[in-house]
Amino acid sequence: MRSVVLAITGTLGDLHPFVSLALQLRAHGLRPIVAAMEDYRAVVEAEGLAFHAVRPGNREMEAAGLDEAAVACAVTGDLRAGFDIMLPHLALTLNDLRAVIAGADLVICGTLSAVARIVAEAAGVPVVTIALQPMSFLSVAEPPAMREMPFLPVLRKTCGPGVVRLLYAMASAQGRPSMRPVAWLRRDLGLPAVRDELVDGPRRSERIFAMYPPAFAPLPVDAPAQARSAGFAYYDGRDGTTGTLDSALAAFLAAGPPPLVFTLGSFVTYAPGNFYTVSARVARRLGRRAILLVGQHALGGYAGLASADIAVAGYAPHSLLFPRAAAVIQHGGMGTTAQALRAGVPQLVCPFFGDQFDNGQRLKRLGVARVVRLKRYSEKRAFAALHRLLDTPVATQRARTLAPAMTRDDGPAIIASWVAERLAHQTDQRLVA
Repeated sequence: MRSVVLAITGTLGDLHPFVSLALQLRAHGLRPIVAAMEDYRAVVEAEGLAFHAVRPGNREMEAAGLDEAAVACAVTGDLRAGFDIMLPHLALTLNDLRAVIAGADLVICGTLSAVARIVAEAAGVPVVTIALQPMSFLSVAEPPAMREMPFLPVLRKTCGPGVVRLLYAMASAQGRPSMRPVAWLRRDLGLPAVRDELVDGPRRSERIFAMYPPAFAPLPVDAPAQARSAGFAYYDGRDGTTGTLDSALAAFLAAGPPPLVFTLGSFVTYAPGNFYTVSARVARRLGRRAILLVGQHALGGYAGLASADIAVAGYAPHSLLFPRAAAVIQHGGMGTTAQALRAGVPQLVCPFFGDQFDNGQRLKRLGVARVVRLKRYSEKRAFAALHRLLDTPVATQRARTLAPAMTRDDGPAIIASWVAERLAHQTDQRLVA
C-alpha cells in the first residue's frame, strides 16, 4: 500500500483540513500518516488514521517555560515569534520527520512546514503543498491585506507591482536572520540554498493546491504554474459527522430564535482580551440571544456570563451550529470562515494576526461581512457593526446566495483524487522500468 505523509504545522484549524484529506486518501486505498505534534494524537486516531508524533508539542513548550497562553500572546503579537519558539527544537523536528518520511511515497504539507519539505527533498520524495489561505501566495499582482503592511493593496494600485516586490524583499531580508538555522539545515543535507524558505520553499513543490474555491478567492495571476484551485475542507471534528450537538446547547438553540455565535477558534481563545465580556454586553444591548465559544480551557472563567439568553460553551462543531445562527462573529480563521460561508450567514470578522486580516477583507468585498479589528473591538464598535449587519438584509441575502458556490468543490476529494492518480502513474512507470 502506498503511503502518504501529511506533515502539519499549526493549530486545530490547520489540522482539520489535513484530517479531512487523510480520510479521502484512505478512501482511495492509500495509507495516510498524519505527522503532527503529540497533542493532536487523539483527534487523528479517533478517525482510525495512523499518527506519527513530531516535536515540539505542548510538553516541550512547557519544559521551556511556555504555556499555550504565552505562545498565543507571542505569536499573535509577531508572527516571527513562532519561528523563534520552534527553531530551538529543530533537531527534534528533523529526527521525527526523517523517521516517517524515509519510507513515504509522497509528502503533503502546509506552506509553513519548511522542515518537512526540506526532509522530503533530501530524501527524494515528491512534495505537495497545501495553501489553506489566499495570503499564502504573497502575490505581487494582487497583494493581500496584512496587519504589518495594510497599505499594500492600495500601494499596488497607485505605484505598481515593483514597489510591492521591493517591500516583500525588505521584509524577507529582515526575517532572514531568524531563519538561518533552516538555511543551515538545507546546507547540511546537501540541498541548494534558497533565498527565502517560507516563500521559495512551497514553490519547489511538485504541486500546490489552494484549499479554497475560486468563488472565495481565484488564484492570483502570478501564482506558480503548478498551483491549482481545489475547495474548502469542512471537517471540524468527529462530532461534526454525528449530526448532534451537546444536549445543553441543543436545548438552548431550541428555546428561542437563532442566536449570535461568538468564537475565536482554537488558538486565539488563549489571548482573547475582553472579546467575550464585551460580546455578552453587545448581545444584551442588541436584544439578541448569543452563544459564546470560549474554549474548553476557559469555561470556568466565563461561566458568570451565562444567562437565559447567553450560553457559554467550550466548543461546538461549526458545521452543526452555524446553520442555526443569526450571524457569526469570529476571528477570520479559514476553517471558521469556510463553515460560516457554507452556512450562508453574515459575519463580523475581528482579525488579530496572520491571514485573518486578508480573509476579513475578502469577506467584506464579497458583501457578507463587516470587519472590526480584535484589538479595537469595543462595545460601541461591535454594536454599531452588528446593528448595521443584522438590520439590513443585504449581507444575509448575499451570504445565502453565495453558499452554493462555496460548497461546489470538495477540496480534499479533488486533492486526494490527484494524489491517487499521481501515485498510480508512478507505480506504472516503475513496472515498465
